[in-house]
Amino acid sequence: MSRQHACPEELLAFALEGEPLNLAAHQHLAGCPWCQQQVACYQKVATYLVSRLYRSRCPSATTLSYYCLPGALSAEERHQIAEHLAHCPLCASEYAETRQLLETS
Repeated sequence: MSRQHACPEELLAFALEGEPLNLAAHQHLAGCPWCQQQVACYQKVATYLVSRLYRSRCPSATTLSYYCLPGALSAEERHQIAEHLAHCPLCASEYAETRQLLETS
């Protein structure tokens, strides 16, 4: 009798997004070394990608800090950062925190 493994899409959602598995898939995962290995592999690859790609196209923290200071960057650099901030919530948040810190200093 062949063993049916958990659905790869379900395992991905479980491993990467914390989506709960249905009862049958949860029970299967608890006793299936192959599916456990798949989950571990998905998590390892996701960790690696995040470490390499996370904010890879974002300006540095130093550059964002300079953006807060009048005259510290060229007009072109300011324009590029303004464009980036309009589309990157992570940098927009960091920029807002830096502005707040500078205003309270």
